[in-house]
Amino acid sequence: MIDLPTRRECVTEDVGPFSVAVGFVDGRPCEVFVTKRDKTGTDLDGILYELGVAVSKIMQGKGRG
Repeated sequence: MIDLPTRRECVTEDVGPFSVAVGFVDGRPCEVFVTKRDKTGTDLDGILYELGVAVSKIMQGKGRG
């Protein structure tokens, strides 16, 4: 498990209609955020949020769930 510092490097890229942000600690990716550049509060917004949480947990060695 990684204790994430309050401030960390982050790289954001636009991929089609999505924005993908990846946070890094010591040069290693540790979290990911995916958003759609459109309306917030939609079902897709919720799905992308949950996807980011699940992937971030896996990246941090916390498993799924």
